[in-house]
Amino acid sequence: MQYPTHPRLHVRDARDAHTVFEAVRLGHLRPVVRRLNEMERSTYVHSGAVFVWIECDDDAGLKRWTDGRVWGQSRMREPYLFYDEKLPYDNGNLPSETNRAPTFRFVDGVSKTGPSSSALSHQERSTNHHKGLVKQAYSAWVTPNPYARPQKWHLTAYFTYADLPHLPTIDQDGLLATIVLPEGVYKSGKARTREDEEASVPRTSPTSSPPPSSAGLMGGRLPPLVAVGPPGSFGQPRVQVARLPEDQRVIQMLNSRHIR
Repeated sequence: MQYPTHPRLHVRDARDAHTVFEAVRLGHLRPVVRRLNEMERSTYVHSGAVFVWIECDDDAGLKRWTDGRVWGQSRMREPYLFYDEKLPYDNGNLPSETNRAPTFRFVDGVSKTGPSSSALSHQERSTNHHKGLVKQAYSAWVTPNPYARPQKWHLTAYFTYADLPHLPTIDQDGLLATIVLPEGVYKSGKARTREDEEASVPRTSPTSSPPPSSAGLMGGRLPPLVAVGPPGSFGQPRVQVARLPEDQRVIQMLNSRHIR
């Protein structure tokens, strides 16, 4: 049986997500290592539940998150993505997500003591009072140690607007409040930086250079020539003979012209 990484928590910003990641990295909390089955989905996908999972390319790991529910269009509230659950009675009664005219204004966040909450910001900007679940998603590149390749870690949390004011935050959790974040381990993964893209491209050695092109004999520079004079003609002009066999025809032609 797989359980939520944290059973009841309100994650507000990127630092909160990184704190949960660090608790997982230290072994205090457990990540999800496979897809949830039907029993786990029905039991543990509820308001307050937080799941951490590590993206994996092989068949034994997780490539994407599935929970068996139908979600509306994503909404970005930095640094999270939010999805409102589509309820059965929503069809035909509410305007579609694409046709709905937004009545909110994008701001930096809500005015409150402590870190600004992306979830509360999403609630304030919504055009209707959604009564179902809301899914909150965040990703980061995690480098467990300086010699390891970065891994893509994900956090998926659920809440309802009615329950959100009652969910505890990081500073109200006895374990998470003591977590100290290390430097250089977590980097927001919502978009790949130029450094990440350049690191994925193979680089050639700085000492390597393309092979020289073979220029034509008459178009390029001739190889060094050795001056040879005929016997007994010290005051006569010397004839130049090429070191390379392919230059002999040219030298002979030049020599014959000079003799004439």
